[in-house]
Amino acid sequence: MPPPAATSIQTAAQLMSFLGRDLVSAIGGLDEDRLLGPWPGREPDQSREARTFRPDLYGDDHAHAHHEICLLTEGSCLFSLDRRGAVLRAGDLVFCPAGAVHAEAHRRSGQAYRLVWWSLEAGDPTLHVTHYAKSVGYTLEFGTSLQHLPADAQRALDRLRAATSGSTRPDMDRLREALLTLVLALVRRALAGDLAQWDRRSELVERAAEFVRQHAAGGLSLAAVARAMQVSPNYLTSLFRELAGVSLGRFILEERMGQAQRRLGTPESKVKEVALELGFSDPYAFSRAFKRHTGLAPTQWQAHERRKK
Repeated sequence: MPPPAATSIQTAAQLMSFLGRDLVSAIGGLDEDRLLGPWPGREPDQSREARTFRPDLYGDDHAHAHHEICLLTEGSCLFSLDRRGAVLRAGDLVFCPAGAVHAEAHRRSGQAYRLVWWSLEAGDPTLHVTHYAKSVGYTLEFGTSLQHLPADAQRALDRLRAATSGSTRPDMDRLREALLTLVLALVRRALAGDLAQWDRRSELVERAAEFVRQHAAGGLSLAAVARAMQVSPNYLTSLFRELAGVSLGRFILEERMGQAQRRLGTPESKVKEVALELGFSDPYAFSRAFKRHTGLAPTQWQAHERRKK
């Protein structure tokens, strides 16, 4: 029988309980044998299951210009670091140095799991919690900035960056202390005010929408938007639909078609030129997309608009 599914974090009270109880407990129980990173010595689990790893959350070339650390707090999943597959179980902590290729995948469709990520970007460090369950797929449950924390928390971030880029395994006591310092700083910040104001998920959706508006005049893909936001496509599409009420793919299409209508409405505009300007492979693909969106072919739409004037 598979282990019970992890309960999704849906309320502020559940999040406070997770941060102050579950995450603190998981960090306190860290063990040197449960660390996966770039150092020599312990290799990832090389069982047959790990060797047949296939990423289903993001591609096998996924990497960042900043360091990341992730802790599996519930369930089990597959993970690859520099294309070496591993089986992660609750309590495993992974260090992903800047530029290291990494990806994750669920082990069995009915098995839920939760990962806590510390993104150690120098200018905008964040913590976010991700969850997989068969009923809802991948979700970004919570994300918050680690900027503007007290000085001891900022020093803890520096220690984590040094540990991730170091050539040897980090000292366990110092590692636990740094992670606990950050979590307790977040708990104190939440207790001091409305936790919702620190939740950056809506900010992420707004940034993604603005990126689409600025870059819609081209062959913009879901993957390109996610890459610019430094999150996986699955996370972003799920979150965008939840908070914006429309799929990210639909939003991209609407922005591109809005630009198409504005360009087609100018005098002497040609369908072929507009199609190429918007990044379509050929005018026929553009015409099909335009007709699905407006109900009219581009030339029909132009004629209709000109009659209105």
